[in-house]
Amino acid sequence: MISQIDKDAIVFKGILFFVIFALWNRVFSFPSDSLKKIKIGILPSAFYSPETRLGFGGLFYSYFRISKKDSVTKKSNTQSYISYTLNKQFAFENDYQLWLRENKYYFTGAFDYSRFPQFFYGIGNSTREDDKIMMSFDIIRIQTKALAKFNEHIYGGIFFQYHNVFNQDVTLLPNSTCMEIFGNMGFEAEGIGPVFMIDKRDNPLNPSKGGYLETSYLDYKNIINNQNMFTSLVIDARKYATFFKRLIWNGNLYISHNKGKVPYKMLPEIGGARFLRGYYRGRFRDNNMAILQQEFRMPVYKMFGMALFGGIGSVAKSLNQFKKNEIHYNYGAGLRIRVNKKENTNVRIDYGVTKDSQGLYIVFAEAF
Repeated sequence: MISQIDKDAIVFKGILFFVIFALWNRVFSFPSDSLKKIKIGILPSAFYSPETRLGFGGLFYSYFRISKKDSVTKKSNTQSYISYTLNKQFAFENDYQLWLRENKYYFTGAFDYSRFPQFFYGIGNSTREDDKIMMSFDIIRIQTKALAKFNEHIYGGIFFQYHNVFNQDVTLLPNSTCMEIFGNMGFEAEGIGPVFMIDKRDNPLNPSKGGYLETSYLDYKNIINNQNMFTSLVIDARKYATFFKRLIWNGNLYISHNKGKVPYKMLPEIGGARFLRGYYRGRFRDNNMAILQQEFRMPVYKMFGMALFGGIGSVAKSLNQFKKNEIHYNYGAGLRIRVNKKENTNVRIDYGVTKDSQGLYIVFAEAF
């Protein structure tokens, strides 16, 4: 049981993080007369799961051009999601994408704080549904990418990430196997390295043609004792094409390769709204992950559209340990609701199915 002092501390940290984010936003905000037609939307939500009971939340999103005189620059966007449950769990998540000066500079990142329980299934492809353990912890995650334009579609720059997992309830890790997992008592780590991007998408929030490639290499250290922890190489390749003027095809290849002592919360993981929708996020995780996904989208009637999707993927401790008989798959369908006709941006409602689970997702912008 969590004491009243611990509960008050959690609430205080949540409020403190909100204040810090508000001040950050204020310091780095742009004058109101410099923004061109800022669009702001609010989407309330309610959800239920065994670990949260009934929960409520709200998605606040915006998209805009930073300069009135610059019609070439792509639309920037921000998303903030706040949720609270009857189990007194709290999450505050913020994402942003900023395009500046005729797309010469690009900044993207996230600032998140949450106190949420999560099922932990173990590491690898052979974990069973019955082996899951409920874990509880606080987590602060900060990441930012600062990129400069090399030519029309190529960008390069610096990628920084910070992770802090604390107040972990280790009493929920009763067996020795879980206790031996690195990071089970909490950890603090930061990583920095180069990032490279080629972006030929016609619309970053709802692409219909073009392509996208991003690769990054980060070196992580434990900032408590400044010891080397691990390195992380990520390759994210996407392709888009339109057929018959209405049918949009998306393809995505995602590879994550990590070498060293990786905390369990930073291992690449299958599941959630991004990778193989239908699996619980973190259902399978390990040092390496490879995902191949396909999706077809098309408008149906006025503001409504539909999508069909599917994918395969797997995790492995090392690159030579990927096995054909350990491939996971998903398939599903979704509804698209256009929230702005001019910018062609959607809210997606997806229902994914796997061989042993299902999942419903309501998210602003496409999965990839």
